[in-house]
Amino acid sequence: MRAIWYWTTCAAVLLVNSLDIRGEETVIYVSPRGNDAWSGRIESPNQDRSDGPLASLTAARDVIRKLRAEGRLGTFRVRIAPGEYTLSQPLVLEPQDSGTDASPVIYEAQGPEKPRFTGGRRITGWKKQPDGLWTTHIPEVAADQWYFEQLWVNGRRATRARSPNKFYFYVQRKIDHFVDSATGQSVETSNRAFQARREDIAPLFNIPRERLSDVTLVTYHSWETSRSRLAGVDPQQNIVTITAPIPWGFAYWGPNCRYHLENFRAALDEPGEWFLDRDGTLFYYPRPDEDMTTAVVIAPVVPEFVVIAGKPENEKWVEHVTLRGLVFEYSQYILPPEGHANSQAEVTIPAVIMLDGARHVNIEGCEIKHVGISGVWFRRGCTHCRIEKCWLDDLGGGGVKIGEGWGSDLSQPAVQTHHIVCRNNIIHSGGRIHHGAIGVWIGHSGYNEVLHNDISDFYYTGISVGWVWGYKESLAHHNRIEFNRIHHLGWGVLSDMGGVYTLGVSPGTTVSHNVIHDVYSYDQYGRGGWGLYNDEGSSYIEMKNNLVYRTKTGNYHQHYGRENRVENNIFAYSMDGQIQRSRVEEHISFFFERNIVLWDNGPLITAGRINDDLVKFASNLYWNGGREPIDFQGMTLEERQAKGWDVGSIIADPRFRDPEKGDFTLLPDSPAFKIGFVPFDYTQAGLEGDAEWRKIPESFEYPPVEFAPPPPPAPPLVLDESFEFMPAGRPPLEGQAISENRGDAVVVTTERASDGKKSLLLRDAEGLANVFNPHWIVRPNHTNGVTTLRFDVWLGPGALLFHEWRTWDSGPYQVGPSLWIREGRLTVGGKELAKLPLERWITLEIICPVGSSATGKWQLRVVGPDGEARFQDLPVGSQQFKDLTWIGWCSMAQTPTNIYIDRVILQNQVP
Repeated sequence: MRAIWYWTTCAAVLLVNSLDIRGEETVIYVSPRGNDAWSGRIESPNQDRSDGPLASLTAARDVIRKLRAEGRLGTFRVRIAPGEYTLSQPLVLEPQDSGTDASPVIYEAQGPEKPRFTGGRRITGWKKQPDGLWTTHIPEVAADQWYFEQLWVNGRRATRARSPNKFYFYVQRKIDHFVDSATGQSVETSNRAFQARREDIAPLFNIPRERLSDVTLVTYHSWETSRSRLAGVDPQQNIVTITAPIPWGFAYWGPNCRYHLENFRAALDEPGEWFLDRDGTLFYYPRPDEDMTTAVVIAPVVPEFVVIAGKPENEKWVEHVTLRGLVFEYSQYILPPEGHANSQAEVTIPAVIMLDGARHVNIEGCEIKHVGISGVWFRRGCTHCRIEKCWLDDLGGGGVKIGEGWGSDLSQPAVQTHHIVCRNNIIHSGGRIHHGAIGVWIGHSGYNEVLHNDISDFYYTGISVGWVWGYKESLAHHNRIEFNRIHHLGWGVLSDMGGVYTLGVSPGTTVSHNVIHDVYSYDQYGRGGWGLYNDEGSSYIEMKNNLVYRTKTGNYHQHYGRENRVENNIFAYSMDGQIQRSRVEEHISFFFERNIVLWDNGPLITAGRINDDLVKFASNLYWNGGREPIDFQGMTLEERQAKGWDVGSIIADPRFRDPEKGDFTLLPDSPAFKIGFVPFDYTQAGLEGDAEWRKIPESFEYPPVEFAPPPPPAPPLVLDESFEFMPAGRPPLEGQAISENRGDAVVVTTERASDGKKSLLLRDAEGLANVFNPHWIVRPNHTNGVTTLRFDVWLGPGALLFHEWRTWDSGPYQVGPSLWIREGRLTVGGKELAKLPLERWITLEIICPVGSSATGKWQLRVVGPDGEARFQDLPVGSQQFKDLTWIGWCSMAQTPTNIYIDRVILQNQVP
């Protein structure tokens, strides 16, 4: 019996060992010289070319499936020879393509030279035209079999023909309702139409209506942009309509909404621009250093490169797969017929490597470049995955996305993404199409690590964490954002951004040991660009040992949140102010302790309030170069300390070695040690590993701190408004209408009109909280020349009209022209000028030099049924009145009365 047992055991061991040997590792070869009909089991084609390597990743996947079906076990290693591979479809990996912890599936470069997978196609056949443009014909485009919206020349992204070439046009006013000049039909166009300045859109008048949808409208909305297809242009009224509404509309953030137009032949007027006609003709205007006889021109075909297609809702995963040392480049993005618009972070834009239901899937040492969408998205049900030492560059969208935004299921753990590592990556030059995209975005996801990355050259935020506005449940907790170098963001294009931006309740989250610099936002509507930005509801986050310098609006900002800890940071050289706390709530906002704050321009506090017991400042060092006493919002440091605020804080030169050149090393005699500041090695932020890898970001060129010259001022507001475009019963589209909804109103009406069929009604009522309600205001932004305002007014019995011009951006305002009409008596500065009839239309015309042309005087012309009167050299209300930034019409009666306004004409003539 013992002998039988011995030989049986030996046989079993031999069988197991033979299986382990047979399944230990299987190598599959892929080569540009390969053939998908071959086995892939030998590295080079055999002599009679009957077998050899495969030609594609998809074929390698299929061979692994076949071998598995035949019973082969163990690791599968797909070794990919250097060279270029053209993709016609993405590699799709499903649960059956998984490996195990002991036996993974690896797709990797065969040697040190990385194989290149391209989703593009080379464009040839270029011919020079007499006008200096180069053209080629693409039959597939003419046959409606291919179309593209991106183009690269010698590896450099070309510009789709746009107008204006630099900066923006400005919306004159939004249009929610109008009568189409061509059809005579009334059209509802809420959030999908605006009136433009005629000269801006004149080239569109010559485009056939069936080709208008090829024109793209890019609209800028503070922290986002939308991309829309044109539906129509009304040349009689200069109205542009788009195919679908956009979230923020055309005036949500105030007047002068910015936009530009892309992809029409007349816009092709600057080197580096291109235009693709539907007849198959591709036009290109070469840059001076480009020779089109030798240029490599690539247009994209494939949108995605790799799709990890697990089904986490069914607990079916793609597991233990690695992509290593591969290059993916040239991907497609086509704007859908309805256009594209997100409310924030370009949250729905996909990535060229999409992962759902992935566990232990790693992306190592890869490159993703020249793409129309984002780089990598660990989207739904992904856990314990990593992207490491990858280079993502020239991205249409963002870099790395983790988790979901809208539509996330917070109740099912299986579909939630967590424990993702994003480490030691270069993420550079993003948002090239989708401007609001982010370097690394974490939505509803926790326990992630974003470490040692170099993130730069985006138009919006570097790293964003969280997807809850306020104090509701959030999955974005216990995230580590540490040792990253985040820089050169914004470029003056978008607003309300941060080097690191957070949302929602985030216990366990740390934002530490990062270096953030050169964050420059578009200066509009008070929304800025900060280094560390705790936005809505951000709570319980530790922000420690960060170096933040050269930002636009402040190095630290909390909109609102609870008990965040901002400790032992260096904040230096923000342009417009250093610290901001926007909202006071009935709990501690944040702790601001042992920080060094250094600046040479602007106030310490950008906006908001710090002088109360619900924000805790202590043991900080402040230094403004000693140029003037530091103002703590109307208090000195000593006065704050007497109230128990900023205890232990000092005003002193921190004694950095050379801060203006970026050396923030503390000298041994620094007074910062007295506040308990602990020095940290900020040079550890950024990439890690071999010197060659760490030097790559040094090759990127950036202008100095003033790297984003501001656009020219928006054109002054010009009005010719008879309210005919606007539906009755609604507030006016132009300006801002303020009422209390207690019987009062500011609405368009058909009750009477001096011109046409409509006018604007200011209906007053009793018992209003504010005597100046209801009122209507516009913001002209007139900074030079002479402004003329003419309007018709009809006053009912008991009406009391107050009309005023102001210089008013924030704080106290300065009064320009100002008048009252009370019981028909027109008064200026308390002096009665004329008696006006009630219940009759009267025309008032005000003429006043403004801005740099201001003289302190203005003129008034009154035209009524009894004739005309003129009044010269009337004094403005304040001699400090300059720029015209506010005009208001207020009903001050406090009783039920009606005032009608019509034919509002506002002009500005600059010498």
